[in-house]
Amino acid sequence: MLKSCLAILLFVACSLTHATTIDVRLCIKSGSLTLSGGNSLEVVTYSNTNLFLENSALLVWNLGDVVNLTVVNNDSEEHGFNADGLVSYSTISSGDSSTQTINLSNAGVFRYNDNVNSPFNAYLGLSGIIHVKDPSDLTPYFYWDIREIHSDWNPILTNSGIVNITDYDPDFFTVNGNHNPNINLDTIARVTGNVGVEFKIVLVNNGLSIHSMHFHGYHLFNIDDSRSPAFIGREKDTFPLYPHEHLVLSCTPDKPGEYPVHDHNLVAVTGGQEYATGMFLTLLIAP
Repeated sequence: MLKSCLAILLFVACSLTHATTIDVRLCIKSGSLTLSGGNSLEVVTYSNTNLFLENSALLVWNLGDVVNLTVVNNDSEEHGFNADGLVSYSTISSGDSSTQTINLSNAGVFRYNDNVNSPFNAYLGLSGIIHVKDPSDLTPYFYWDIREIHSDWNPILTNSGIVNITDYDPDFFTVNGNHNPNINLDTIARVTGNVGVEFKIVLVNNGLSIHSMHFHGYHLFNIDDSRSPAFIGREKDTFPLYPHEHLVLSCTPDKPGEYPVHDHNLVAVTGGQEYATGMFLTLLIAP
């Protein structure tokens, strides 16, 4: 009995030792997103730095950690913050802030977003990715925050106007707020690796359209699918990704080379009707 109690105390002590308390501050800020062809549009994003980010911050935390998350509203409108399964804030007034503590007891991928004036605030850029990782998972991860933009909407929505969602006709398509060819400079998105070494890609659709990501060179395994759990374990080269859903894909390359990845909905490979300045990037695998 004494040995059992000591074992339990040792386990609890080890668990506490590995837990970390993290203070995270997200600021809601507006600014300009640079697009292909010299275009720019006003967006609103969550930034974890003192600077405006063109795409809301990627948040990667460890299972077991405790996060004190403060959301600061530096915008002129009311906003909120929600991550299903993790945390939800009430409305945050302009110039105000709110703090909540999150105990990370479940590993996985979570989409976060502004749930005020849904889905338009999230469309404007107030949506992103939270990844709660198991610390024992040492696999290299890459992250694709996928979204599209209807350029006529942004000036209306950022000036408190109203749009008709049935008129949605996007003309710019981004990954992590970027597009081809500049996306290949994004080390979070651009997959680099070696033959025989597994990598994983987290994909979250923060847009309003269905996308279908097609991989050349390799088949990948679906290891997490928020919309269709029955598809987990399938090996394919094309993966549909529905709005506000996520996928986690795994690949162990069997050959070196540089291979393209693009949306099979070919309009999404364009930007402002210019090909190929949209959702197009490459995997770069060394021997």
